[in-house]
Amino acid sequence: MAATVAPADLDSLLAACLSNDTQAIKAAEAALKRLTASAALLPELLSRVVACPSPEVRQLSAVLLRKAVTKHWTKLGDADRAHMQAVLLDRLVAEPTHPVRRSLGHLVGVVARHAVPRGQWPGLLEFLGQCSASGDAGHREVALSLLGSLAEHVGEHLSTHVATMQQMVGAGLRDASLEVRRAAVQVLEPLAALTAGCGAPQVEAFHGLVAVLLEVSSVAHTSRDDETLTLTLQLFVELCEASAPLLGRHLPAVVGLAMSVATDPRAELSTRESALEVVHWVARFKPKQLGRNKELVRQIVTALCTMAAEPAPPDLDPEDDGTLPPAKLATQALDAVALHLPATSIFPSVLSFCREAIASAQPAHREAALTALAVIFEGCAEPLRKRLKDVMPLLLAGLQDSAASVRGAAAFALGMAAEFLQPDVVEYYKEVLPLLFPLMAEGNADLCERTCYALDTFCEALEGSEIVPYLQQLISGLVTVLNVTGPAVQELAMSALASVVAAAGKEFEPYLGVILPVLHHFMSSTSAALLSCRYRATETAGLLFEGLGSSNEQLRGLVPALMELALQGFKMESTELREYGHGMFACIAKALGAEFLPYLHVCIPLALASISQDDGVFDGPDGDDEEEEEEEDDEETETRREQPLNVRTGVLDEKCAATSALGLYAQAAPAAFLPFVERALAGMVSMCRQVYFHEEVRIQAAEALSRLVLSVYAACPPPAGATGAAAITPEVRHVLDAATKELSRALDDYDAVVVIAGLQALTVLLRHLGVEALGPELLERIASTATAICKGEAVCQKAPDDEEEDGDGSDEEDDRSGAEELLAAVAELLPVLAMAVGPATYAPVFASAHAPALLTRLRPQQPDDVRSVVVGGLAEVAEVLQAHMAAHLPALMPLLLRELRCSEPINRQNAAFCCGVLAAGCGGAAMAQFYPKLLQTLHPLFAVGENDGVRDNALGCVSRMMTADGGAAAAGLPLEAVLPVFLGALPLKEDLKEAPAVYGAMCGLLTGDQAPRVAALVPQVVAAFGAAAVQQPALPMAVVVQIARTLATLSQQYPVAMAPLVTALPAAQRAALEAAAI
Repeated sequence: MAATVAPADLDSLLAACLSNDTQAIKAAEAALKRLTASAALLPELLSRVVACPSPEVRQLSAVLLRKAVTKHWTKLGDADRAHMQAVLLDRLVAEPTHPVRRSLGHLVGVVARHAVPRGQWPGLLEFLGQCSASGDAGHREVALSLLGSLAEHVGEHLSTHVATMQQMVGAGLRDASLEVRRAAVQVLEPLAALTAGCGAPQVEAFHGLVAVLLEVSSVAHTSRDDETLTLTLQLFVELCEASAPLLGRHLPAVVGLAMSVATDPRAELSTRESALEVVHWVARFKPKQLGRNKELVRQIVTALCTMAAEPAPPDLDPEDDGTLPPAKLATQALDAVALHLPATSIFPSVLSFCREAIASAQPAHREAALTALAVIFEGCAEPLRKRLKDVMPLLLAGLQDSAASVRGAAAFALGMAAEFLQPDVVEYYKEVLPLLFPLMAEGNADLCERTCYALDTFCEALEGSEIVPYLQQLISGLVTVLNVTGPAVQELAMSALASVVAAAGKEFEPYLGVILPVLHHFMSSTSAALLSCRYRATETAGLLFEGLGSSNEQLRGLVPALMELALQGFKMESTELREYGHGMFACIAKALGAEFLPYLHVCIPLALASISQDDGVFDGPDGDDEEEEEEEDDEETETRREQPLNVRTGVLDEKCAATSALGLYAQAAPAAFLPFVERALAGMVSMCRQVYFHEEVRIQAAEALSRLVLSVYAACPPPAGATGAAAITPEVRHVLDAATKELSRALDDYDAVVVIAGLQALTVLLRHLGVEALGPELLERIASTATAICKGEAVCQKAPDDEEEDGDGSDEEDDRSGAEELLAAVAELLPVLAMAVGPATYAPVFASAHAPALLTRLRPQQPDDVRSVVVGGLAEVAEVLQAHMAAHLPALMPLLLRELRCSEPINRQNAAFCCGVLAAGCGGAAMAQFYPKLLQTLHPLFAVGENDGVRDNALGCVSRMMTADGGAAAAGLPLEAVLPVFLGALPLKEDLKEAPAVYGAMCGLLTGDQAPRVAALVPQVVAAFGAAAVQQPALPMAVVVQIARTLATLSQQYPVAMAPLVTALPAAQRAALEAAAI
C-alpha cells in the first residue's frame, strides 16, 4: 500500500480543511476527494489518526478514513486489514480526547460492518467486553457506542451474543458516569431490534433492561437532566413499535413516567413534548394493552384535560411555530389518545371536565373545556353523536361567552363537531348559525378565523333548502371578512364561501352579482401572500358551475374570462393553483358538455402534463451513492431513515385533480375526446400502477377509467341491433380491457378507499355495459371480492394485530376501520349484479355466498352503522330477487325485527324499508307468520316523536304489506286496528319516495275488495288526500293524479256520501285535486 501523495501535501490539505478560509477549504476538500478514490491514501490517514499531535487533525483523519474504508476495504490484503483493525483498537483505548475517541468509534464501526460478516474480526466482542469493564469512563462509553453500531449494522451476525450484549448494556445503564449511561441508552434501540428476533428468554431479559431504563429516566427527571430524559423517552417510543413485546409488564409504568414528565411545568417544553409522544405511540401501537387498564386511561385523560388549561410560559415566543405551549401539547395528545383507545374510556372523563371547567371564572379553563371536547369529536364520534343533547348546550353557551378566546374555542369545537358528528349535529343549524354570524364582525382575527372554519364545515353539510334562509347573512358577512382581514382569515372565509356555494346550488343565483367581483379580485391577484386565496376563489368559481349549471347566462358569459384567469394561474409555478384550475375546468366541462369543446385542446395537455410530472419520491441512493450513504454521519443517516418513500403532497393533489378532470372531459365531449384516449388511458393506468402513490390518486384513476370507457362507448356505439358482447366495438374493447385489468387489481389494494373506488367503478361499468362486456372471469372476481369484504377477509381489511393480544374482543372490533364504506360499496354492487345476471341466476350465488356473509354483519356485536348499511343493501337486493328471498326469511326477519328496535334512527328506517320490500316481493303467504310480530314492532315507529324518515318508511312498510299479492294480502291484516295509526302518521315529511307505495295502498283499499272494512275511515282518508295534494315539499305529480282520480271515481260511485267530505276540504286542496283529476 505505498502512498502516492507526499506526507507534506496531505498535511497541508488537512490543515486547509481546518482553516477559516472558505476557498481554501473547498479546494482542499476537492483534492482529498480525488485522493480518496485510491486505496493508497489509507495508510497515511491511519498514521495521522495514531500519531498526529493535533486532535483536530486526528479527528478529521478518522472521518476521512471512515469514508475511504467503505470504498476500499475489499481491495486491501488480509495483512493490511488485520493491521488496521489492531491499530484502531489500540488507538481507541489510548486516545485521550473525547471527540476524537467518538470519531474513532465510528470508524471502527464501519470497519466492523465489513469485517464481522466475513468472520474477519473474531476478537472484537471480547475487546468491547474488556473496554466496557475498563476503569476509564471514556473507554466504557466508546465500547457501548461501538456495540450499538454493531447491533444496528451487523446484528444478524451477533444473534448468538444477545445475552452478553444485554449484560453489557445493563451494566452501562447502572454506570456512575452520566456519559456512559447515555451511551447505554442509545445502544438499546438497535439492541431492541436484535432482541425482537430472538426467543422468549431474550425478550424477558430485555424487560429487565426496561426496568433499569425506567430508573434512569426517573433519576434524570428528578435531577433535571433533560438530555438523558429525552433520550429515554425517545427510546420508549421506538420500543412501542418493536415487533416483539419489549415493554411487557412495564408498559403502565412507562406511561406513568411519561405523564409525570408531561405534566411537570418545571420540565423543558421539548422534553414534555417527547413524553407526550410516548403516550401517543403507546395508544397507537398498544391500544388493547393500554385500553384494558381503564384506571390508567382515566388518569391520562384527566391529566391531559388539566394540562389543557395550563398557561403558556412567559418566555414562550408566540411566533415560534416550532415550540408549542403546554395547552396545545395536551390537546394534541388527547386527540391521539381518543383516536386509538376505546371511546367509552375517553369521553366520560372529558365531558365531566368540560362541565366543571365551563363554569370556572377563569377564561383559560373555559377555553380548555371546549378545546378538549373538540379534539375528541373524531375519536369518540359514535358515543358523542348520541350525547349531543348534553354537548350542544355547552358549545352554544361558549359562543356567547364574555371572553373572545372562549368564543373562539366554541367556534372551533362546532367546526369539529360538524366535521365528525354528522349527520346528527347538523340538525342544530338553526341554533348555531345565528350565533356564529356576530362573531365575524367582532374584528378579532383569531376569532374570525375559527368562525369561518365553523361556518365552512357546517355549511358543507347543509342542503339547499336549509341554507337558503341564511344566505343573505352568510354572504354579506363573508364578503365583509374578505374585504377587511388578512390572507390567513381570507383563505378560510373563501373556503367557507365555497361551501355555501356548494350547499346552495341553484339557490345561489341571486347573489352572483355580489360574489363575482370578489372572485375576480382574488383570481387575478399575483401576490404571493394571496396565493391561497386565489386557489380558493378558483375552486369557488368551479362550484358555481357545479351548482348553477349552464342555464345561467351571466355565468356562461364569464366562461372565457374565468378560463383565462385559471390558465394564467398555470404559469405561476403553484401546484395548488394547477390543482384547483383542473377542478374548475372539470366543473365547467361538466356544466357545458359538448360546448366545452373549444377548450379541450388546452385543458387536456395540461392535465396530462400534471399526471406525468415528477412526484418527488425519495427512492434512496443506489450504486456508488449507497456507499456514500454509509459514509455519512450518524445524524444524517438517521434523517434518511426517517424519509422513506416521501412524496410532495401538493403534486399528488394536483395529479388527483388532473386525473379526475380527464375523466370528466371524456364524459363531457366523447367524440371530441377520441384523439386523446390513448394518452389519457396510459396516464390513468400509470396512476393505478404506481402503488406508492397516495391512495387518493388511485381513487381518482379508478373513477376516471370508468368514465373513459363509457365515453368511448358513447363515441363508438354498437352496430344497430347488436347485443351482448357484440355490442362492444373494438375501440371500446381495447379501453375496457385495459381499464378492467387495473380495476380488478384495485380490488386487492391494501387501502380500503381504493378498493371502494374499484368496486364502484366496476359497478358503473356493469350497470351500463352488462355482463357479457365484462365477462365471466371478472364477474366471479367481483362476486368473490364482495364475499371477502362481507367476511372481513379482503386484503385491505387485514392489518397487523396489536402485539401481546390474545384476540379477546376481536369480534367487537371486527375491522371497523372503513367497514361501513366497504360494505356500502358492496351494497351498491349486489343489486346491480343481480339485475345484470338476472334474479334466477343470481339467487343461488346470493344464497351460497353473499347472504351468509351479510347476515354475519347483522350480529348485535357489529357497529350500528355497519348493520344499517347491510340492511339497506339487503333491501335493494330483495327488490331485484323478489320471491327468491322467501327462503331467507326465517334467518333474516328476526334480525330485522331487532333492527326496528335499534336506538339509531337510520337503522330503524332501513329495517322498515327492508321489511316492506320483503313483504312486497315474497308475498303474504311467505310473510304471514311474521306479520303479527312485525306490526307490533312497527307500532312505536308511528309515534309523533319518532324521526320523520323512520315514520315515513314505517308507513311504506305497512303499505307494501297491504298491497302484497296484488292487494290480496290485506285480507289477512287487522286493518281496523292498523289504519287509524297509519292515517295519524301522515303526511310524509322526509322520504317522499315512499309516496307511491303509501298513497297507492290507500287508493287500492278504497277501490278494492277491502273497501267495506275501511268505510268508516273514509273521512280521514279524504282529509289525508287533500293534504297530500298541496303539501310542501310537493309529492310526485303522478301520486297526486292517482289520489285525485281515485276521489273522483268514488265521488261518482257514492255522490251522496262523498260530496260533503270533498266539500269540507280547504279551497286550495279542492282546486289542486280537481286540476290533477283532469
